[in-house]
Amino acid sequence: MKNNKIDLKTEFPTWVIIFSVYFLWWAVLSNFSTIPFAHLFLIIILTFHGSVQHEILHGHPTRYQGFNDLLAYPSLALWSPYLVYKSSHLKHHEDINLTIPNVDPESYFISKDEWDMLGGYRQKLAEFNMTLLGRLILGPFWYFIALKKEFVMSFKNFFSINFLIWFSHEVFVVIFLYFIWSFFNIHFLVYIGCAYMAQALTMLRSFYEHRPSSNPNHRSIIMHTSLLMRILFLNNSYHFVHHKNPNMSWHQIPREYKSNSEKYKQSNSYFLEKGYFTWFKKYLFKPVDKPKHPAF
Repeated sequence: MKNNKIDLKTEFPTWVIIFSVYFLWWAVLSNFSTIPFAHLFLIIILTFHGSVQHEILHGHPTRYQGFNDLLAYPSLALWSPYLVYKSSHLKHHEDINLTIPNVDPESYFISKDEWDMLGGYRQKLAEFNMTLLGRLILGPFWYFIALKKEFVMSFKNFFSINFLIWFSHEVFVVIFLYFIWSFFNIHFLVYIGCAYMAQALTMLRSFYEHRPSSNPNHRSIIMHTSLLMRILFLNNSYHFVHHKNPNMSWHQIPREYKSNSEKYKQSNSYFLEKGYFTWFKKYLFKPVDKPKHPAF
């Protein structure tokens, strides 16, 4: 009984954000034509829902992960099946493989062999993708293409769980967009556009949260940013702290970092940044790094 009380106290903020994101989503769509800047609010809510899904897949808010997954299952931002995202992201947390092409699912780097096989035009596109402008404009498109390739590949094993997950997701998206159009009178292209911008906002957070390094501890950033951005990304901006404590609740991460800030900064070799706006000043048009991985 005591443990249940501790769990409830620890996870209460997570229950609040889960309830809030679905409530706000419904409220904005229900009043889309009357709320000023409704499109912007929807973009922020869809981004926030992605942060909530990320929190849930790391074992919150209950000890029963199957139940947790149900809370995160609706793909409000349309992009990928939650279970596919969950599997991919947990593989990403194998820190020894961070940034390694074709091993880390969230790596933006290209292997030496693949780089040499690219034509000059595609190399230029890869370099543009390493600028912040390129990531925000084209990053969601490349992500969409990669996801649809996974969907097509799932057809190879027609009766597999993977195929059923992908196929059910595609059916869900069609029904979901029709529901939004018919019930809320919001054109499906408007919703898709907001989902695209939400993914771009998510890619602002992930733009250079990992760098190549021979030491895995030196690969993850600590981003010092505003309270609003930390709430939007549920403190995933303290990315190195999250990778060292993947099951720590989002609201506990700032206290953990403040209590041990020098230890974390030394451990990640002072891979720090002061706010996302700094990236706009430094890397809007300039590649943050070479797309070809230096070691693989």
